[in-house]
Amino acid sequence: MKKAVFFDIDGTLWNEHMQVPESTTEAIRELRADGNYAFLCSGRSRSNIRSEKILGIGFDGIVAACGTHIEYEGKKVCERLLTPEEAEELLRVIEAYHMEAVLEGPHYIYANGEDFKEDPFIQYLRRELGEDVREIRGQTEYEINKLSAYMNGASVRAVEAELVPHFDVIEHNPQLIEVVPKGYTKATGIAQVCDILGVARENTYAFGDSTNDLEMLTYVGHGIAMGNGASAAKAAAEYVTTDIMNHGIKNGLKHYGLIG
Repeated sequence: MKKAVFFDIDGTLWNEHMQVPESTTEAIRELRADGNYAFLCSGRSRSNIRSEKILGIGFDGIVAACGTHIEYEGKKVCERLLTPEEAEELLRVIEAYHMEAVLEGPHYIYANGEDFKEDPFIQYLRRELGEDVREIRGQTEYEINKLSAYMNGASVRAVEAELVPHFDVIEHNPQLIEVVPKGYTKATGIAQVCDILGVARENTYAFGDSTNDLEMLTYVGHGIAMGNGASAAKAAAEYVTTDIMNHGIKNGLKHYGLIG
């Protein structure tokens, strides 16, 4: 019986220095060589999943942008883009609360450069994506799945109250949120993949470390939190493996007998 294993990227496959342990690459390749499926499952938009350090490991598909973009065997099988009305609503709230936002889509990232002059994350995006990082100002049409926002002192609860009819808000900390279309999570993306593959839920596994992994960790048959993960992720998981750099992926897969 084939198993399907879903891997978060940041804090799970690589650390804050974008280092992927060799044991992680070897373990995932062994997992697939034994006939199982391996999928990326990230909050990152597809436009921001390009590194060969990650893609070069080898995956059967990608669940990106919290379940709003799904690929299998290199082909797109699901895409949930915000409607023009939804994008307009988000931009209104961003402006009203003076937040600094990054709009994330399958092809482009949108951010106002003057809001992020010293921000290392935006500088990284500009280095990695080049012209595929575009200004929000001056755009009239967007292809976006979700956004991330720095609160600049605004209340997460107040912003959430404005957005709750059409969006879900994921709070990473009091100063950083993700906003996704209502009803979309990593877990809903996994459910769609399982329908495509014909894999039963009890034969699914997921590795994660953060608050945007909670639904995923509780949905799959076996949720595995990284040893370096947030306490909420560890509480949601069935099993807590070791840290990334201490062979966390390899040890987690071995714990469940998915590799030798």
